[in-house]
Amino acid sequence: MKKLKIVFALLLLIPLMVELAGCDMYDTSSDESFMLSIQSDQDVGITVTGVGEVEVIPDIALVNIGVQVLMKSLSEAQQQAAQSMADVMNVLENRSIAEEDIQTARYDIQPVWEWTNGENIFIGYRVISVVNVKIRDMDAIGDIIDDAVSAGGEYIVINGITFSIDNPEEYYEEARLEAMDKAKENAIQLAQSAGVKVGKPISIYESSYYSIEKPGGQYAESDGRVPTSISAGQLTVSVTVQVVYTIA
Repeated sequence: MKKLKIVFALLLLIPLMVELAGCDMYDTSSDESFMLSIQSDQDVGITVTGVGEVEVIPDIALVNIGVQVLMKSLSEAQQQAAQSMADVMNVLENRSIAEEDIQTARYDIQPVWEWTNGENIFIGYRVISVVNVKIRDMDAIGDIIDDAVSAGGEYIVINGITFSIDNPEEYYEEARLEAMDKAKENAIQLAQSAGVKVGKPISIYESSYYSIEKPGGQYAESDGRVPTSISAGQLTVSVTVQVVYTIA
């Protein structure tokens, strides 16, 4: 019986010994890979940055148009907001703005209270209905705003206008090529000053953006004689690349 117990105990120890041996092997290989990664990070190279920029005239305008109604009765406020917003939507439809270019941005119903002489007085209900409108006819922006203001009357709200690019990718490609060319020029200049030659790029990092033009000022109902004038200006599409070249 004692011999059987000893043999059984040894059999139980064998997997544990193998597991411990495996751990030692894993730790060793891990150390080797860690050393290799350090050596790889210490490889000599040339790191440079290049920036490419393209000036673009915006081809779409994004306008926030809506109505805001305050009345004692909630149902009356809702009805007036719905009617005024329907009038604004008719203007947009008559201006051939596609349905997919109009998106509901906000619809709020808020009770309004006012603190007067130490007492909280109920004023009424405020109903706000707003849509985001994408205008593609850049020459008609001012006229569309004027028509919307006339349709919405005293309830109209124009929260702002921004200019953008409907398809910026083609401009990103142009800016990206310029950024890579400038990065290569910078690498060659550094290599020449150090008496070496530029090899192949081994790492490229890119960041890109384009500025959104936001005209200043506020928009209000005109007197019917002077139309609203809107200037889109220009946008800047920018791409920055960081490139690591080997030393040939």
